[in-house]
Amino acid sequence: MKRLVVVLAVLAIVILSGCIHIASRDNVDRTNQVNQGLTMKDVIEAGDSVTLYYKGTLEDGTVFDETSPGDPATFQVGVGGLIKGFDDGLLGMRTGESKHIVIPAVDAYGAVNPQAILTVPIQQLQDANVPILVGARINSSRGQGIITEVNTDSNTVKIDFNHPLAGKNLIFDVNIVKIEG
Repeated sequence: MKRLVVVLAVLAIVILSGCIHIASRDNVDRTNQVNQGLTMKDVIEAGDSVTLYYKGTLEDGTVFDETSPGDPATFQVGVGGLIKGFDDGLLGMRTGESKHIVIPAVDAYGAVNPQAILTVPIQQLQDANVPILVGARINSSRGQGIITEVNTDSNTVKIDFNHPLAGKNLIFDVNIVKIEG
């Protein structure tokens, strides 16, 4: 009789452990279904979602953009949402890797386009209630511009509609936190 009780106890343990294993596998399968398409990767390829810290500076050391400590940025690489030089610099990097990326103006925001710098009468801006000050930003049908010069002799202002970083080489120091593809 003792032997029968021991055999039944062992049998019960074997059956229960099989059920626990099956339930555990089912939970893993469900987790994989929920996270479908978000595979952790080692190397950045086009189309990957990349979480990183970065600091963007000009050649003179001026910081124009950076992430905050504890608050990395996430970008999709290689789909046209980033400047070309930044995209190209990230491709092939690995999780945990840091890199110093120098981007020539042509691969950043391009050269300064002289046709995007307009001279307009001061009166035109006064009629629109725009402050007539060097550095003032203007929104128009051409986009956002900045007054770069006020000429009171000719009663005109120069407005630059180029991107503020056009014509500038950009430097990024990046640290890759996570890659998902």
